[in-house]
Amino acid sequence: MPILREGELSVDYLDDGAGPAVVLVHSSVSGNKQWRRLVEALRPTYRCVAPNLLGYGLTSPWQAGRRQTLADAAQVTLALCKTIPGPIHLVGHSWGGAVALETANKLGPRVSHLALYEPMLCGLLHTQGKAEAWSEALGIYTAVQRLSDAQDWEALAEVFTDYFNGDGSWAATPADRQSVIASQLPPNRHEWDASSQPTTAQDFGGVTARTLILRGSRTRLVTKEIADVLCQAFPHWQLQEIQDAGHMGPLTHGATVNAKIQSFLALAP
Repeated sequence: MPILREGELSVDYLDDGAGPAVVLVHSSVSGNKQWRRLVEALRPTYRCVAPNLLGYGLTSPWQAGRRQTLADAAQVTLALCKTIPGPIHLVGHSWGGAVALETANKLGPRVSHLALYEPMLCGLLHTQGKAEAWSEALGIYTAVQRLSDAQDWEALAEVFTDYFNGDGSWAATPADRQSVIASQLPPNRHEWDASSQPTTAQDFGGVTARTLILRGSRTRLVTKEIADVLCQAFPHWQLQEIQDAGHMGPLTHGATVNAKIQSFLALAP
């Protein structure tokens, strides 16, 4: 995969297909290969550009001596978008959805379509008075802080997997897959730092793109209410639910999610 360098930042990314550009932003504890099935579907019509976020693949890790912010994370996608001519379509899942949203916020009319599956912006819950959902998010964030500080990646992987996939999911995960998940967790502390900082929906008023929010019908309260807050603030955004899916819908219900995204990208801006 090619590597883009901008100052001290290196961005490792996939670049496949030809046509209007679609920038695909992966979730936490993942990588740009998350999008391989969607890339296969889109590449006859679109140029698919999928970066690895900070700390994944060969992209630079977060090294500043302070808490990461959403703006810091979006430097990866913004640097990549500078190299892409013409309008841009953005797609993101979970933390990648938050990064895609911030990217669209900064680029304004350059982004024609924005498709987000359950963007993780927990700070919205705090500022919007969603006390129960914020308490739930804070419980996970506290566990992420404690286990990251202890570098107990296996224990954190169990918390992460059972929260997003359901109780008992970690125990049912094959040992080789458990090792992969645990190895991908170091950037997660910084992502939760950024996701949990106070923000308001109005902070994303720079988004002019046609926007689709997808969420699973069986998702957690945290991600359900984040989607609600955004769509209440921007009622012209479209909200669609994926039946029987949870937060990991792009993986567990990939065919359905990918078809929704593909149909949305084909709509007029």
